[in-house]
Order: sequence, then C-alpha cells, then structure tokens
Amino acid sequence: MPHRPPDLLAGAGFARTVFHDRHPTLIDRVAAGHPYTGDQRRRLRALLDESLTGRIGELPTDAADRDRWAAGGHLGRPWADAPFLWAESYFYRRILDAVDHFRPGPWHGVDPFAPMKDAELAELGPLSVVDRGPTAEVFATLVRAAVFGNRADLSFRMQVGDVHAGEAPDELLVDDTARLWELVADPGTRSVGIVTDNAGRELAADLTLAAWLRDTGLVAEVTLHVKPFPWYVSDATPSDVDALRRRVPADVAVRTHEVWCSPVTFADLPSGLLDAHQLVVVKGDLNYRRLVGDLAWDPTTPVRDAAPDLGVPLVALRTCKSEVVVGLDPPTVTRLDAAEPGWRISGRHGMVQAVA
Repeated sequence: MPHRPPDLLAGAGFARTVFHDRHPTLIDRVAAGHPYTGDQRRRLRALLDESLTGRIGELPTDAADRDRWAAGGHLGRPWADAPFLWAESYFYRRILDAVDHFRPGPWHGVDPFAPMKDAELAELGPLSVVDRGPTAEVFATLVRAAVFGNRADLSFRMQVGDVHAGEAPDELLVDDTARLWELVADPGTRSVGIVTDNAGRELAADLTLAAWLRDTGLVAEVTLHVKPFPWYVSDATPSDVDALRRRVPADVAVRTHEVWCSPVTFADLPSGLLDAHQLVVVKGDLNYRRLVGDLAWDPTTPVRDAAPDLGVPLVALRTCKSEVVVGLDPPTVTRLDAAEPGWRISGRHGMVQAVA
C-alpha cells in the first residue's frame, strides 16, 4: 500500500460547500416536508447552526448507537476539523435524531426525506422494455444507464441542479465494462451483490440491470444491499425498493446492515457481509469514497493501491461528484484540469472501475 494520504476535512474545499451551501437548503426542505413540531424544527435549525460555527455535539443518552459515534473521537471538536466522511454521515444521523425518527411516538420510522423522494418518483417516466438477449452490447447499455443514473442524487441536485444529457459529455474516465462483462458471463459467477446508492431514477436503472441479469440466466441471484433507514436524502431503503418493484419487476433479494449508515469504510466492513457473492458492484459516489477512502489521493494512484482486497471481484459504478478519484492516467488528469477545473465534482463524468 502507498503512503496514506490525509483525510479530506469538513471545513475545506468541496466539503465546505456541502456544509455551507447544500445543508442549509436541505434543512429548510426537511423542515417544510412534514408538519413537524416547533421543537423538532428548532432542533433542525440548532443542528445547522452548530455544524456551521460550533463544535460537534453528542447524541442523546438514550440513543442506541451513541457510543459507536463517540468512539470516533470527534465529539467536542469543531465540525470543520472532522474528516468529511465522518462529519457528513454524523450530520445525517443527527437529522434523524432531530425529527424523532428512532423515538417511540408519531414520528417513529417516518422518512424525513420522503416528500423529496416521492416527487422524484412521480417525475420518473415510462420505463423502456429491455432487450432480453444476453449480449455484451445490451449489457454495456444497461451499465452506462446505471453509471449515469447516479446523477439522480437529490442532495447533489439541491446544490447544482439537474445535469441534463444535452449539457453533459457522458464521458467515462475509466471504462472497465469489458472486464465487468467477463465477470458476469463467467459461469462461476452465480451471485451478484449490488451495494446501492440512490433511490428513484438510479435505483430504477439498478433494478433494470438486476432483472436483466436474472432474466437472461447469466446469474442465479442478485442481492441489493440497501440502507436500513433514511440516509443522505435519497439513499435507497427497503421501502424504496418496494415502491419501484411495482414498476420494474425484479426477482432480487434485499439485504440491510447498519454499517451502510455509518462512516465505516469497505476496509473495515463486518466479516462475511459480502462473502456470498462472486461479484460485487459498488454504486455511487458515497460508496466510492468508502471503498477507496475519503482521502486526498493523487488521481493517478492505481485503484488496487487504494481499495482493499475483499476476496471477491469488485467493480465501482459512479459519477464523479466529490474530490476523491483514483486510477486515472496522467494525460487524462492534465486534460481535465485544464479544460474543466471542477471535473471531480460536476457529475459530468463517470467511471466503470474494476478493482479486481
């Protein structure tokens, strides 16, 4: 492994714009989305103020996961000094606390982001019938849809708006689709795990891909690993899968684990979590940060030097919406830095990146 780069911090660069530009809009929309009490609204506003100018507060003493978050050693420090991945995750955990998501009562289990998710689902047009032929060409089309479906990230759209196909080059900076096809077409690949990211448009693309893999007989089982509760606005939960399966019939298994709603990286996943699969597909930008580490990597660092060996072939599908990227060749980095200084976070570029 190369020397570990420093953590990206919540108070610098892109992370600062997330906290100072994206989060205020998010809090306003969460507060307006449900008939919350005055106390809940005050807690939401206090969380925002704390995250912008204060120090990181604790979860209530009755929170089941209080000790796990305290173990990070970041409580009491300025938010700006905490690692971005940890701080952003903790911010979402604190939103759930502010709106009583885990407390017994009328708000228990209510998704604070549901109105935003429902609006996106309502915008989802008719879904095309997919050619059932098990060909590499059809597969490549479905993979590309799954990659750029990752643009449909509601928290991302709050800050930059929609990225329309006519404006974006849809460039794959890394395209290991051929390697992914080899893995899928291998008779030994019977179980595929998809670590999902967003609900709505992106999940529709993921379910379409999963249904095609099953319907063609290329694989025997597809499992979607989703968040156990609402996370990062639009991250997929079991109820989001159920809502979409009425439109995209897909014979898939659905699994949850609390680790997906934490800043734990793939290097520290619980033992056996993904072992049942012969191929794991990692979706989205947040999971990419967890896969290679939310660190100030040189973008030409080989992906195998950044990602852990999980003992199973793994391919990441993501659009670039954060500063973290590895596995690019130097000419590509030079070209992008000159032509598009914000290429890492614009959502205009994608990656199909095989780790093993």
